[in-house]
Amino acid sequence: MIVKVGGSVAEDLGVVVDSLKIKGDALIVPGGWKFADIVRELDEKYRINRSLSHWMAISAMNIYGYFISNYGVDHFEPESFEEIELKGVRVLLPYRILRKYDELPHSWDVTSDSISVWVAAKLGVEEVVKVTKVGGIIVDREIVDEVLASDLRGETCVDRYTPHLLKKYKLNMFVCSPKELKNYILRGRARGTLIKGR
Repeated sequence: MIVKVGGSVAEDLGVVVDSLKIKGDALIVPGGWKFADIVRELDEKYRINRSLSHWMAISAMNIYGYFISNYGVDHFEPESFEEIELKGVRVLLPYRILRKYDELPHSWDVTSDSISVWVAAKLGVEEVVKVTKVGGIIVDREIVDEVLASDLRGETCVDRYTPHLLKKYKLNMFVCSPKELKNYILRGRARGTLIKGR
């Protein structure tokens, strides 16, 4: 199970980690949280080289990953996908592996959402779970149960490049809140949005 844990749920990390420990095997891909926000602010102010700001933001994911590991999970920083085993609950520090493969665009359209999908594709995992405070894709002020990646337009709770990757790799992403994650793990269903990769 690949789980993207965003900075918006930093106050609920205990709930998230406890739910994932029920699952038993889960690879957490951290967001960038306030650390990536700082990079964005610096980028806007100083117009940082695109590649440099990209790697600064990836470094921010590592920092948030260390923070998540404070909630009783191990973190690790592999240099290849062969080093990654989906056993136990662990936090992926993605900097080294992204530096090695460097297959994603250096753009703010690519965030930890896209990276989690890319990691899932490389590991042969068919679905990514994104845990976020919003709890799903909102249309007309309501969380929709299901949506096609090809139908996502403009600003949503996933980054702009994620729909492209979901379609490319034919993967799905389920978006839910921290409190719904346990329901999804135990019952295979929860309040949230399934984004289908087509």
